[in-house]
Amino acid sequence: MSSEALPRELEWGQVLLRLRFAAISPGDTYSARLGGIYGSDSMEPPFVMGHEGVFVVAMVGPGVKSLREGDTVLPLRPFLGTWSSALVAKERDVLRLPPDTRVGCEHLALVKEMCVAYRLLEDYGNLKPGDCIILNAANSTVGQIVLQLAALLRLRVVAVARDGGRGDWDRFSAWLRSLGASEVLKDEGSLKVELERAKFFARPKLALDSVGGDSGLRLAEALAEGGEIVIYGCASGKAPAWPWQNWVFKGQKVSGFSFARWMTGNRTKYVHVIESMAKLLAAHKLQLNYTEYDLLTEFPEALEHALDSGKNTKVLLRGPAWNSPLAQQ
Repeated sequence: MSSEALPRELEWGQVLLRLRFAAISPGDTYSARLGGIYGSDSMEPPFVMGHEGVFVVAMVGPGVKSLREGDTVLPLRPFLGTWSSALVAKERDVLRLPPDTRVGCEHLALVKEMCVAYRLLEDYGNLKPGDCIILNAANSTVGQIVLQLAALLRLRVVAVARDGGRGDWDRFSAWLRSLGASEVLKDEGSLKVELERAKFFARPKLALDSVGGDSGLRLAEALAEGGEIVIYGCASGKAPAWPWQNWVFKGQKVSGFSFARWMTGNRTKYVHVIESMAKLLAAHKLQLNYTEYDLLTEFPEALEHALDSGKNTKVLLRGPAWNSPLAQQ
């Protein structure tokens, strides 16, 4: 942790932002491992980590027209440096939320995950009630939200997750079922065989892969003919070696989803998704698991927790109180 003084004056088009909450996400650790790369974006070290967060505008610079002090904003690009108690950003790099957005800041810190889950089910598979989907990393934040949204849409879901040496698999499986899973399988062996053994005969028409490697191949094997697999992450760091027979003889399709790319041309839709999620949260039809840590005093513990592969919660960094001295970390 380090600190540096904030500029006394803002330049044209700049705003000063105070942190409310920032998430520690797989995209952050991915960028750290690669030394400052996130998709097509890059940053030369040293830089402040953090792609996601919720901020309040503390000051606006000259030329700023769409923002004012007190506005709640979200980042619109990676490498904004959200693991900071305060930062300076360009007006065009943040999205102002309507004042009547009824979502707590801690929930807004998970808005990316909510939006990804929503778009995966809305934009792919041409799904209708009764259809079946399969996903890996079902205990991730996106996975948990997919399970809950799928239940509301009356979809059948095969939830796949790593055992990871769990001594409480039955309890873990029951928890995923409570969120909306129809069947829960360990991410090992043949998922197709396991589904047949369980007499689960609804073949998935959509697979959601955020792991890649052998896990992605297992999803493809379980997928119905003509089904679609959507890759929205690669936690393993390994690309699946797809058999060409899946495309030629089974007619399967492979698509990719990038939240950053989608968000670039869909600011209005982004706000609409947030409003839709707000209604579900208010109606207690959607629950989000997160654990808060104080950015300035508990960062090492937060990072250690975030790197725990067996966690079932999102790790959030909480910004300092408004009356605390601000320091850019």
